[in-house]
Amino acid sequence: MNETSKFLLAVFAADVFAFGANGEGEAEEAFESGKAAYRQGNYQKAIADYNQAIKFAPKNATAYNSRGAAYAALGDYGKAIADYNQAIKLNPKHAIAYNNRGCAYYKLGDYKTAIADYTQAITLDLNDADAYNNRGCAYYKLGYLKSATKDARKARELGNCDLLQYMEKNKFLRD
Repeated sequence: MNETSKFLLAVFAADVFAFGANGEGEAEEAFESGKAAYRQGNYQKAIADYNQAIKFAPKNATAYNSRGAAYAALGDYGKAIADYNQAIKLNPKHAIAYNNRGCAYYKLGDYKTAIADYTQAITLDLNDADAYNNRGCAYYKLGYLKSATKDARKARELGNCDLLQYMEKNKFLRD
C-alpha cells in the first residue's frame, strides 16, 4: 500500500450515504461500485462511478469526499481539494473530509494548512487516531518535535502507532 492510500484509509471508515428520494437506487449503486473500484486500485473507474453517484445525489458530502480520495490517489491534489471543499460545504461536520483535505495539503508541502485541517477533524472527532497521527506528521515536517510527539502518543492511545514507531525507531521523541 502506498503512502497516499495509507493516508486516505479514513475515506471508507464511516461511509454513511444519505440519498434523496430521486435517483436513490442509482446513486447507491454507483457509490458502491466506486468504493469497490477504489479498493481495487482502479481510481479512474472510481471517479467515473462517483461522478454518477453525484449526478443522482448532488448534495451528498460523502460522494464528494470519496471522489476526492480517488483524485488524491492519482496525485491530482487540486481536484481532490476541490472535492473535499465541496464535501465540507455540504456537511461542515464531515471530519473525514477535513482529515483528507489535510492529507492533500500535506502532500503539496503546505504543512500549516494541513495542521489546521487535521485540527478541525480532531475538533469534530476527538477519537480520530488518523487525524492525530497525520497532524503529528505535519508537526514533524515543520520541526515541532514536542507537538509531533504529543500527537503520536495520542494516536497510539487511539490505535494508530505509525508515527510513534517511526519516531521511536529514529530517536526523535521529545517530552
